[in-house]
Amino acid sequence: MSVGASIYKELVYGGHLLALGTASMAATVAFVIGRTPSLDLLFMAYLFSFGAYSINRAADFDEDKVSHPDRTRYLEGRRSLLVAIAGGAFLVGYAIAIFRNLVFFAGLLVPLLLALAYSVGSSRVKGSLGISRLKEGLFVKNVAISFGWSLIPILVGLYYLSLPVALLALAPFIFLRLMVNTIFFDQRDVEADRAAGVKTLPSELGISRSSRIIDTIDLLSGAYILLLVAGGVIPIFATFLAIFIPYSFAYRAYAGTGKHRDSLRDVAADGEYILWGFVTYLGHL
Repeated sequence: MSVGASIYKELVYGGHLLALGTASMAATVAFVIGRTPSLDLLFMAYLFSFGAYSINRAADFDEDKVSHPDRTRYLEGRRSLLVAIAGGAFLVGYAIAIFRNLVFFAGLLVPLLLALAYSVGSSRVKGSLGISRLKEGLFVKNVAISFGWSLIPILVGLYYLSLPVALLALAPFIFLRLMVNTIFFDQRDVEADRAAGVKTLPSELGISRSSRIIDTIDLLSGAYILLLVAGGVIPIFATFLAIFIPYSFAYRAYAGTGKHRDSLRDVAADGEYILWGFVTYLGHL
């Protein structure tokens, strides 16, 4: 395997692409409220995202052999270490956070609880929701992931001990963008989800109808961010975030052709969030 291929696989299959996207999103939030994101903020965003997805990949390893065979083959050698890797990421993240402020530290407990409820679950969750893990409920999976990511502006605010309206207003936009992402990936995993009995919109409604739902959410997110800018709630440079609506339509249309490597879905869809930071940084300048 070439060096380039090794880096590519580690970036995508190892979970670093998503983690870097989370850090980029945290940077975007900081720019929008007039702050320069610090390295420790970005590193913590990376660690908590990396930890959460490591937990999920450990919990779903056998199921992913059907839907993500390339990824599971790549991660096979570290399968027994995934939980320890996740624990280490959270531990280092919390160690840094406690020196920032206790409010921020306490707020960061929510992502850990969500990650455990989503991937591992418990009898208590099944007793109240009828499912053992959040990812097993129709639409609950998408809402849980999107809600978790939409907490990023709140957590960034707790980091700075400031919760301006501009920051709070970004949460629904992030929620909508992640809804697009999660339903899109459910379309790829539709056969595996049906076989495992996991209910998703694509498995219940089909690809065509779920695609129309994604289109609607895409357009709603674009309209929402433009309304925020027009209303003076967030800076005008945040308008650049609207470019990810046509970007989403483009990569989803390309995915529909089937003329691509499966991992390119990850790069195109999850790579959107890495671009957020660069776009808002340029606009901020």
